[in-house]
Amino acid sequence: MKRLLSYGLLGLLAFLTFLLLQAPATLATDLLARRLPDFSARAVAGLATEGSAQGLRWRGVHVERLAWKWQPQALASGWLEFKLDVDDPDVKLTGNVALNLERRLRLRDLSGRLPLVALSALAGQPQPPLQGIVEFSLRELRLNAAGQPQSADGVVALLNARATLGESQYLGEFVVQLRPADPEGIQGAIQDNGGPLALDGVLNLAPDGGYRFNGRATVRDAGDQPLRQAMSLLGPADSDGYWTLSFSGVLAP
Repeated sequence: MKRLLSYGLLGLLAFLTFLLLQAPATLATDLLARRLPDFSARAVAGLATEGSAQGLRWRGVHVERLAWKWQPQALASGWLEFKLDVDDPDVKLTGNVALNLERRLRLRDLSGRLPLVALSALAGQPQPPLQGIVEFSLRELRLNAAGQPQSADGVVALLNARATLGESQYLGEFVVQLRPADPEGIQGAIQDNGGPLALDGVLNLAPDGGYRFNGRATVRDAGDQPLRQAMSLLGPADSDGYWTLSFSGVLAP
């Protein structure tokens, strides 16, 4: 009797797995719509395990096409993982995204680029007083169930950065080297790539969303009066022509 029951349960599991593998792709987009307010997709094709969607919108950001493929080997370590590929004139992204039973997110081998304003919107953060293109290559990024970053390892660059306080000012390009902090959280070393604004500093991000940035900046060309005037909004420079920067706060959930 026990053997028959075991065979029956195994058969039921096999049948349920078969149904899941044959489920339409709309199952995946419907689940996203329930989890992400204001999420929508215009056209969906394929299966829940391997499909695509066109005309996606979330938090005011439009993506032309998203394709995904289930990575079944990740189940052995307790993760439901998909390989994602976003194809859009403004937003590019490829990498693996996984979710576990605690609703934690794990992103691996993630690379892409998108406007800074789009990244801020997707992260649920207010629009910063900057414009530019964010380009990233992350070996790993982990977020908790509330969407707050817990650890990160990789590189993020801000290209063609412009300040939007008052008259638009070109600032240059900047690179952030991200690594796990000790004992927890994320630390980012920030440096410029030789543009009009020289900048170096350290960003620390705590698991609860609290952040602190400490650094300094100066204008490379002493004759760049528009940029010096814009920087003067931060107060006077020191005797060496540097502005000391110190910001802290909490990321919106």
